[in-house]
Amino acid sequence: MMKDKQRSPSVGGDDRARFEEGLVETRYTEQGEPYYVVRDGLDVEEYAALAKSVLESEKDIAHDFKGRVISEAGDREAFFDYKSGWFLEGLAEGELE
Repeated sequence: MMKDKQRSPSVGGDDRARFEEGLVETRYTEQGEPYYVVRDGLDVEEYAALAKSVLESEKDIAHDFKGRVISEAGDREAFFDYKSGWFLEGLAEGELE
């Protein structure tokens, strides 16, 4: 069990603001995993990296999954591998036996 949500210092306010600025919509798969629609003309690869950083800093999702970012027109997409880190974090903090 996690004590408090700890924000990672690796995602600065500028990166988070830039991600949110380009974000059109957050959608969810049938499994409840988020994926992101960004404005046309933006670099979906860059936004996939930003999405991964933002998600991993928030630590809200307890399992690993393959996420994606798509353009608003749906003609471009990029993928990222989300790693929750929950299991390893619990071991490091001595919370698991």
